[in-house]
Amino acid sequence: MKNKLLVKSYLSIAILSTLSLNSYAEEENYSWNISGWINEGLTYYDDGIGSDVAQLSDNGTTLGSRITLSGDYKLEEHRLDVGFEVIIEPLSGTPNYSGGGHQTPLLFANQDNLDTFNGGDIGLLGSSLHIGGDWGKVTIGLQSLPTDNIAVLADPSGTIWSGISPLFRANGFFIRGIDEGTTNVAWGQFAQCLATPGLGIGLDCNGIYRNGVRYDLPKMGNFSVAVGYANDEIYDIAVKYSAEHGGFKTNLHGGYSVNKDGGTNVGGDGSSTLQFQTGVMHLESGIFGVATYQMEETDDAIIGSGDDTDAYYFKAGIRKQYNAFGDSAFYAEYASYNDQYGMAHLDGVVGSELNQWGIAAEQYFGSRFLIYAKYENLSLSVSGSEAAQSLYDNAEDLTLIQLGGTIFF
Repeated sequence: MKNKLLVKSYLSIAILSTLSLNSYAEEENYSWNISGWINEGLTYYDDGIGSDVAQLSDNGTTLGSRITLSGDYKLEEHRLDVGFEVIIEPLSGTPNYSGGGHQTPLLFANQDNLDTFNGGDIGLLGSSLHIGGDWGKVTIGLQSLPTDNIAVLADPSGTIWSGISPLFRANGFFIRGIDEGTTNVAWGQFAQCLATPGLGIGLDCNGIYRNGVRYDLPKMGNFSVAVGYANDEIYDIAVKYSAEHGGFKTNLHGGYSVNKDGGTNVGGDGSSTLQFQTGVMHLESGIFGVATYQMEETDDAIIGSGDDTDAYYFKAGIRKQYNAFGDSAFYAEYASYNDQYGMAHLDGVVGSELNQWGIAAEQYFGSRFLIYAKYENLSLSVSGSEAAQSLYDNAEDLTLIQLGGTIFF
């Protein structure tokens, strides 16, 4: 009932907003738009003990399905642009029990609760307004801040719906084969972020929408720079470079963020996150490569906890048109999430490595529809005391096969 009321409320707001926008759309300097995409998937898993198939909205929040309402008003006499953006996320395969709330299926589902993920949900991802001119642009509200997606969007191939550096798929799944009573029981607990305490995605750790203020400086050739502040005492800066030279498309993104409340999942008092991603694509052949690195640390954490971490992600493949439908893409990827074990030092853990590798194929149909298939594997190794080895050494690998599609509008 709660979800139905939320859906009705959001739809009513959207309809009323559209009617209101129509009355202003006739103004010459005003424009508005409804855009977005729907992303759905079918997942098969084998955790070493059991296997099953489930239908869920694919990808985590921000890359999952979204509807964006946006508008822009040009104040030409003042050389200003003002506008707004409201982003709504419709998700299928969410908990259908009372009080389930707005939950991203891929981040909250596990082997034991998949049978409850038969409902639907809708939630607000972002709501912001902006004002800009020759001096740059200021955005205020619930929004994507500068270091959001630093570890994602430098990929020149655009193959981000099937594979990205954050650990989205099955990070809520239980690790089979480990002993009962362990501190960490799920894959995402060995990919814990510090910038967003406890978020188990391993990379792009400041990659959530936050309430704050963002300033984008005027673009300087192939470079763009943005700074941001978010509640409560979160600061970040991002620098991006994008260019085409000698038949190569090159992207380089870097970002640094400080969260004064970060690291609380390991008893810390503030955290810092440094991220880089570079992507290169040979335009004629379609061969591409992506490399990603992240380092996080927190101050005054509990001794022995996962307070100093790093992670890597690599992708290499080819995207080219081989048939009349559109481009086809094939790639392999590998990720290593290191020492992101949180409080597993209570079990004697002093180091951890969660490895992920996968292969994928995508087929595009024009510019507005794609389908993809992916095979991936997760494995875990820990170092520490004999007790830690006894608890975690028999962890089973998790195998995933994903079929999905995305349509853009």
